[in-house]
Amino acid sequence: MISPTTRELALLHARELVRDPKYFYFALFFPFGMLGIFLGIGSVMPKEAGAPDFLQLVIPMAIFLAVTSAALTVTAGPLATLRAKGTLRLLGTTPVGRARLVFTHMLARLVMVTTQAAVLLALAVALGKVEPGRLPALFGIALLGLAMFGGIGYLIGGRLSSPDAAANVGTLVQLAALFLSGLAFPLELMPEAVRTTLSLLPTSFFADLMRTQMSQGNATHPLWLSLLVVTATAAGAVFLAVRAFKWDQGEIG
Repeated sequence: MISPTTRELALLHARELVRDPKYFYFALFFPFGMLGIFLGIGSVMPKEAGAPDFLQLVIPMAIFLAVTSAALTVTAGPLATLRAKGTLRLLGTTPVGRARLVFTHMLARLVMVTTQAAVLLALAVALGKVEPGRLPALFGIALLGLAMFGGIGYLIGGRLSSPDAAANVGTLVQLAALFLSGLAFPLELMPEAVRTTLSLLPTSFFADLMRTQMSQGNATHPLWLSLLVVTATAAGAVFLAVRAFKWDQGEIG
């Protein structure tokens, strides 16, 4: 049973999210815009025998962007903005607590990613890139990724006092995760030493989970290991985010 305080706080964060067009609309439509670009590129690429299917990466990339945009773009910057405005300092004088603040703040992001993932997965089925039976697994993977990247987003936004700095760091993490996970550039095309190193990053395990659910996807790691790494990283990131969170700009701990 959700308490009235938790419900009201969650609604407050949802209104704040929608009222900030600089972050909200970009994060909402960015994955679909990139999906259209990727589909356009894939449609004009020559089909060579034995060549990897570029379109197999399009849906995972779009889901990846939806998850990281919600977890980083509309989390780190807006949370630092609340601190800069003094809103978090006021909330810090109430019994809300760090864990409840993070939970209620993430609920609106969860709804946004759920909606985006549902639309993206419906498109994936329509394009014949995902079997309907794999939709629950892909949906669960997307939510697991939201927990992992969300923990990172709250760790950034929970410590930095400058909204611009928090937003820039969040964007940097998003782009680095995308380009170093094997989604934008397949790891198979990189030197062996680089490929081996990058394949051990938690973000690469997350990307691997999504790729294996595509109709022609191949696993780099065992499924159980990828699930274990992403789950452990998510738990660790959320724990650190809550423990390291600060209410006020001048707060040391």
